[in-house]
Amino acid sequence: MSFSKTNIFNLALLNLGVSNLVQNSIQDSPEALIITGFYEVARDTVLEDHDWSFANAYEKVWTAEKESLDPNLPFVFTYPSDCIAPRAIIDPNDNKEKKVFQAIDSQGQKIILAEIDTGILRYTKRVDNESYFTAPFVTALSYYLAYMAAQAVVGSGNKKNTNLQDYQLAMRKAIVTDARKNIPNDQDDSIYTDCR
Repeated sequence: MSFSKTNIFNLALLNLGVSNLVQNSIQDSPEALIITGFYEVARDTVLEDHDWSFANAYEKVWTAEKESLDPNLPFVFTYPSDCIAPRAIIDPNDNKEKKVFQAIDSQGQKIILAEIDTGILRYTKRVDNESYFTAPFVTALSYYLAYMAAQAVVGSGNKKNTNLQDYQLAMRKAIVTDARKNIPNDQDDSIYTDCR
């Protein structure tokens, strides 16, 4: 199923108990304007909260012409413009993932610190096209969007708390579902063949 911003807005409104649904994401109703105001922050927060398989991106990186002040992480990389969260850097020598850390340089720019000088950065990419979203992501996003907009739309702290709890539950389910997608399917299913 392909999702749209309107679908997500309406799910968030339904999570708040609002029966006045929006017809499109640019509608001028008070509810739509409030939801629109929170949408990008909510989307980016949910993307950052988990290493979503549909939002994985890879980029070959080289060290930037900057110096790291951290002796444990001597190499500095430029932060990709579409990066929501750096996850790891893949060492080309052994194809293993190494930790990366996000930081701010002296000019106020986001940078990535690592212990190796070159590799392939694996990160969560900002996904603007809702048709790429998975159902578990949309569910989690709708709860988080409802949580953020609850006070302004329905004026209820209870609805806000309920949607935050529902978001946390949806995230736990989504993480399990997303992890199952990344399990390789062994075609021959034979230990003997794998060992040969």
